[in-house]
Amino acid sequence: MIEIARILKPQGIKGEVKAQPFTNVLAVFKSLKNVIVGEKTMEIDNISLRQDFLYIKFKGVNTRNDAEALRNKSIKIDKNLLEESKNVDEFLIDDLIGMVVYDNKGALVGQILDVINYGSCDIFVMEKEGRRVEVPYVEDVFYRQGDSLVADSEKIKEVLI
Repeated sequence: MIEIARILKPQGIKGEVKAQPFTNVLAVFKSLKNVIVGEKTMEIDNISLRQDFLYIKFKGVNTRNDAEALRNKSIKIDKNLLEESKNVDEFLIDDLIGMVVYDNKGALVGQILDVINYGSCDIFVMEKEGRRVEVPYVEDVFYRQGDSLVADSEKIKEVLI
């Protein structure tokens, strides 16, 4: 199971909730019928994306008080559903963490410890030889090669501090 969103608060008085998505694979939300909320399987009645937030109506959640009970709960799905919905050239953040990245000449760039987003782009927190650096993900610098992420040896120098 993988966490794809977190319920922030009730929305309105009819049991709808507002949630923060944790994935940019938004196509997965169109096909969802059942999800795990907290520890409970729940059926989705309606889901929409507005202004970068999810608005979800679950079956059986019909009042604001019902929705309030879901505040701060995680929404999880089977990871395979996310894999099926993403583009073939994309990675899931879950798969990137722990990945060792080399440049196109075979030199070690570092191991990805975390992926954070400050708004403009994803930032890889990488470690190489005990030193941590934050490297912005730039499509001109990184590319997929099979199941690996590879950095252009010249362009990586421009984004490393």
